[in-house]
Amino acid sequence: MPAQSSMAQFAEVSRTARELTDAAYIRSLSTPRPVRVVVATAVLWAQLGLAWAAALAGPLWLLPLCFLVLVAAIQGMLLWTHEASHFTLFAGRTRNDLWCDLFFSAPIGMSVAAYRAKHNTHHAHFGTDKDEDQESYFPPVRGARSLAGLLLRTLSGYAGVRLALGKYLSRNPDGAPVRPVVPRWVSLGWTLVFNLGLLGLCIAVGRWWLYPLLWLYPILTVAVALNVVRTIAEHQPAGYPGGPEGAVPMRAEVRTTLPNPLEKWLLYQANFNYHVEHHLFPRVPQHNLGELHEHLKARGFYARYPEMLQTSGFARFWSLVRGRGVPDRATVAPHGAMAG
Repeated sequence: MPAQSSMAQFAEVSRTARELTDAAYIRSLSTPRPVRVVVATAVLWAQLGLAWAAALAGPLWLLPLCFLVLVAAIQGMLLWTHEASHFTLFAGRTRNDLWCDLFFSAPIGMSVAAYRAKHNTHHAHFGTDKDEDQESYFPPVRGARSLAGLLLRTLSGYAGVRLALGKYLSRNPDGAPVRPVVPRWVSLGWTLVFNLGLLGLCIAVGRWWLYPLLWLYPILTVAVALNVVRTIAEHQPAGYPGGPEGAVPMRAEVRTTLPNPLEKWLLYQANFNYHVEHHLFPRVPQHNLGELHEHLKARGFYARYPEMLQTSGFARFWSLVRGRGVPDRATVAPHGAMAG
């Protein structure tokens, strides 16, 4: 299991970041901007609408493109659920959770309250046995056998069903029922209404099979696989598990990614790529994480911790599969010198 030293190590990094940064400036970045959230929601739902319109009424050769767009949209909905779990969409908690359940969580079978209950452990107990998000980055991927096992578990739907039962439909870590800000029946009701309506629409146009192919399957498989790839790239150290018997323990890390536009769209919507910034200051909304990144860079944070910066999550994941470490210091170079 993950070593207990990860939290202590990150606590030291966190102290350094707070010493280097301007506290007043950080507080100024912590105010939600509702207009940004509304615009981002509209853009995501426009992609959903266009993809489904093309799938339902267009030629069949468009289906692979529709599949890709819907996978990216599902990933976006998951990442916006994560954002809402920190109450950073809107100032009001009820509005925050209601908006998230309506536009992001419930259509893909989740609720922000259930997500929050488990995700809070990731920040409070990062890299320890109490981190209930560790299953996403703990599995070894080094070597062809490990990679094949990961792909089998995710693309078969096994991991997705297990995740739904263990993370989104279970109780709190302390055994108590999840106490949502918004009544649980709201998300459950909207999950049923949205999905039954979508299925009915597919049946009405004579393409009932589009619902399991373009919606259920991506939610339970491809989206889960991409989430695992991204999380491993963010948190798994090079060299893990180490040796034929896995003698090297997990010491979880945190990395920020500066990806190309395609990877940003597919893996890192809602500015999720600024993962170091989010772990350091989780109350800063996603729309301000880019500014926070530049502030940390200007104050010399990444000059001190260059290994916490990478240019591609996919490249990092592949390097871990091959058992090689990505040269983190080299990935910093294209972004210029950093002031000390």
